[in-house]
Amino acid sequence: MVEQTTTGQPVAIGAIGAMLVGSIIYVDGLERPGAQMRRGQCVGKFQYGGSTVVTLHPRGDVELDRDLVRNSTEQNCETLVRVGWRIGASR
Repeated sequence: MVEQTTTGQPVAIGAIGAMLVGSIIYVDGLERPGAQMRRGQCVGKFQYGGSTVVTLHPRGDVELDRDLVRNSTEQNCETLVRVGWRIGASR
């Protein structure tokens, strides 16, 4: 659990290893609750395989981009997202 600097609200970050992931390696110190990180900072890496990172924010704290919401709710399809692409913004 980390704290968002602009709002002070808690944010949970979870690394999810997909099939055939051998391990998830965090940058020293970031695996501990309350660790601080900066936007764009390297958090760690997945070894072997495809995986994802999930962030959980308090309700109303983040506004997802319209294309992501539209594709998920109206089009019933996935949205291609690459590392570094924006998916939403803090309110």
